[in-house]
Amino acid sequence: MKKLSLTLIMLLVLSLLVSTGLAQDYTATAQGFAGDVTVTLTIEDGAIVAAKAEGPNETDGIGTKALENLPAAMVEQNSVTVDAIASVTFTSNAVLEAAKAALEAAGLKPEDLASREAAAADIVKPTFENPDVIVIGAGNAGVNAAIAAAETGAKVYLIEKNDDIGGSIRFAGGTSSAGGTQMQKDAGVEDSPENFAADIVRMGGGTNVPELTKKHTEMAPAAIELLEKLGADFGDRLPKMSSSYDAFNVPREYRVTGGGKAIAELFRPELEKQIAAGNVSMLLNTEVADIIVEDGAVKGVVLTDGREFRAAATVIATGGYGHSEEFLKKYNFENVLTMAPAFVTGDGYRFAEKVNAKMNNMDYLPAYPGGVPDAGFDVVTTAIVKEYAETIWVNTDGQRMVNEYNALDSERKAAYASAPHNLVYMITTQNARDTLTSIISKDEGWAKFDALLAEENCVYKGETIEELAGKIGVDAAALKATLEAYNAGVEAGEDAFGRPAESLVKLEGPFYALKTCPYVMLTKGGPLMTTDAQTINMNDEPIVGLYQAGEFVGGANLGGSANIGGLANTTTIVWGRIAGQSAAAYAIGAK
Repeated sequence: MKKLSLTLIMLLVLSLLVSTGLAQDYTATAQGFAGDVTVTLTIEDGAIVAAKAEGPNETDGIGTKALENLPAAMVEQNSVTVDAIASVTFTSNAVLEAAKAALEAAGLKPEDLASREAAAADIVKPTFENPDVIVIGAGNAGVNAAIAAAETGAKVYLIEKNDDIGGSIRFAGGTSSAGGTQMQKDAGVEDSPENFAADIVRMGGGTNVPELTKKHTEMAPAAIELLEKLGADFGDRLPKMSSSYDAFNVPREYRVTGGGKAIAELFRPELEKQIAAGNVSMLLNTEVADIIVEDGAVKGVVLTDGREFRAAATVIATGGYGHSEEFLKKYNFENVLTMAPAFVTGDGYRFAEKVNAKMNNMDYLPAYPGGVPDAGFDVVTTAIVKEYAETIWVNTDGQRMVNEYNALDSERKAAYASAPHNLVYMITTQNARDTLTSIISKDEGWAKFDALLAEENCVYKGETIEELAGKIGVDAAALKATLEAYNAGVEAGEDAFGRPAESLVKLEGPFYALKTCPYVMLTKGGPLMTTDAQTINMNDEPIVGLYQAGEFVGGANLGGSANIGGLANTTTIVWGRIAGQSAAAYAIGAK
């Protein structure tokens, strides 16, 4: 009774504090992209009068946008349910979650705050009329397309739904690739565009489009030279072999210090020159809802606010569809998670479908293995997928699929792609739980694992393999046979899937199962195009007035069914410039 009375008194005190004009600070913390994010709300008379967000580990220039802008919006709107920043999903969500918790600490709910409407944002207006070229998307591909079109003599509208340029490359590593570069020559590495193209065929299984691969590999060295000309820091300038993906036949990766964000920033001054010269009009915070099609030709765009902009040529540079659960399930996976930025929603694919574009390699998407689907489509916990000895992977039929310990990256991804329902259970033991680090990545002391186990949310335990099978819905006889076959291989010193001897550890109960599925960062399919980056329709005809660049072109169309190190970043430059030049040449010629 005393405890209850004390609680009531504390709630009364909180209520008095927030309703009697005394300003009080309330603080809460949530997990951001790279660490804790802390929000402090100052409450006075039941209103948010000040707000501050801190996250020392969040990415400068990306995550810091949410830390700087969302607190101001909370004060302006007197709300903790303000709109997230689309380009900064993880940090935005952390700020909003922590703000809500801080409000609860003040004894208030979001609905208790008197809403203040946000000031209507000024509609972004172009600086000139009658553009020759419209570029949809100001990621690195769109920026390069706009620059190249302007350099070719066109007037360009560059339209971006986010508040800044850069797009997905800001979240990427700084790797690019090309064969026959000056850096290779300086390092004594013999290579050529032709060798690179042949290597793509070897690695990618021949699913690439040969003429597009040829064009890409021919133009890639110029992209590397352009990066170096603009001041990219390539460190020791030594070409590298891939550290994450299947290996090239020679070193041909080049790594920019500062990652993809540094690459994007190299092109900002070049874009600003064209804007200052009156050749490019930048429209940020402006979203394209549709494209204008007349007599089979693309004639411009319609914005979400209803405005229409017309131009002779349009470039789609909207990125992939990695944050579209609809498209991912339509083309690729029954179960899937995403780490793609929230703005990568497949807009260009909807536009392409409208003009009957010929999609290619849409079924190929090398999603990463080991996502733990415990908290929704875009909240990704991951499992350890390399060199974790005391585990086997089974599908929903109770069958092993791959060398779990040190298989190639492509082999692991293929196992997830081919697994029924795209679900894989990692089976491990009590001994692993007691002696190894957690099978869940970045899980200190197995805390996350144990919390999920307590809820039987993606983590399950069985004293026997039969009991575990029942909990995960797998045929008990099949799972038992799989376990026995694996253990027999351990005793014989030979594994049916080729695991090395040092990884062969007998699995004995009690047993645990961790439910996993693939998770996505970028997508690989896209519309077919000409070598001038003009989109092709289902009749194998170029679509008048429509060009494409960046992730939207489909990495598999260039690189086949493989992860080609540095392909995506290089594509933004190579095909951004080709699309911009081609669109400008057509538009100027059409006058």
